[in-house]
Amino acid sequence: FFFVDALLSFFLEDMPPQPRWKTPETGDADDDDFDDDDDAKQQKKPHTLTKRFTMGYWQMRGLGAPLRMMLHWGKFDNKTNATKALMDDGKEAWTFEDVQYAQGPDGIAAWYKRDKKKMIEETNALANIPYLVDHEEKKTIVHFQAISAYLGQKLNFDEARVDSDQYARNAQIAMEVFDLRNTVRQLVYKFPNSVRSAEEFEKQLPEHLSACKKTYAKLENWLQFHDFTYFAKKDGVSSCDFHAFEMIDQHEHYQTLVSGYDGKSSLLSEYPRLKKFHEAMRNRAELKTYFESKEYLEFELNNHTLTKSWDGPGPAARKN
Repeated sequence: FFFVDALLSFFLEDMPPQPRWKTPETGDADDDDFDDDDDAKQQKKPHTLTKRFTMGYWQMRGLGAPLRMMLHWGKFDNKTNATKALMDDGKEAWTFEDVQYAQGPDGIAAWYKRDKKKMIEETNALANIPYLVDHEEKKTIVHFQAISAYLGQKLNFDEARVDSDQYARNAQIAMEVFDLRNTVRQLVYKFPNSVRSAEEFEKQLPEHLSACKKTYAKLENWLQFHDFTYFAKKDGVSSCDFHAFEMIDQHEHYQTLVSGYDGKSSLLSEYPRLKKFHEAMRNRAELKTYFESKEYLEFELNNHTLTKSWDGPGPAARKN
C-alpha cells in the first residue's frame, strides 16, 4: 500500500486544481449591473455563459454517453428558447462542464485520491462516477439511474407525476435497457468467464449479439404495441431514450467487429421500429453538437483500459 500511495502522490503533484463541489455563493444574478455615471447607465456589463451543470465520468462513452446527450440537448433547448428580452438583458443561455478522468494512473489518482475524497467530505457521502453537480440547486447527485431521472425532470423530458403513463413507461424501459447494458459488462469487463483478450472477445461477440436479439424483440414489440417512435412518448423524447439509443448504437458498432463482417449488416435489419427510433435520435437537431463531438466520434465505448479487459477497437478506428 505504501508503494501505491507513493505512486499516486507522484501523479498528484502536477494535478490541476480540484473542481469546486460547493457552488460559491454569489449575488443575485438578476440584479442590474450599472455604473454610476449617466453614460454607463445605458450599457449593461457583459455576462459570462452560466455553468449550470458539471458532469464527471471516465474518458469513454459508457454510462457517460446518455448523460452527455441529455446535457447537449438541454443546452440546445435553453439557448433556442431564451427570449430576446433575456438576451438583450445581457444574460446568456447556460452551458455545462464535462469533467473527464483519463483511463490511466493520472485519472485514477484524480478521482480516487482527490475528487472522490473531497466529494465525500463536502457534498455527497455516496461519491461515485458518474456524478452531476447542479450549480443552481447546489446539489451533487451520483449513480447513473439517479442522474438520468434527475435530468429527466430538470430538462423537462419526463413527467413528474408518478401515476402518469409516461412516468411508468419511462421507468420500465430504463430498467430493460440497463439489463442489456449489464450483458455488455459481462462481455467487456473482467468478471469470471468474461473477456480478457482480443481472441476471447472475438470468440464470444457473436454469441453475445445473438443473445441480444431477445431484448431487441421485446423493445420492438413495445414500440409496435404503443405505436410510438420513442419509448415513453409517441413523438417526444424521454430520459430512457438516451440510454436506449446508446446501447443500440454500441451494438451497431459491435456488429462491425464480427469476423467476416460484410460491411453492411445491421442488427436493426430485423427490427424496423428500433431502426426508426435509432435514426430519429441520430437526426435530432438538438443532438447535432453531440454527434459531432470527440466524445461520440473518438471515445472508446467502455473502460477496458482500466480493467485490462477487451472492448474491441473503438469507433475512431473505423476512420483508419
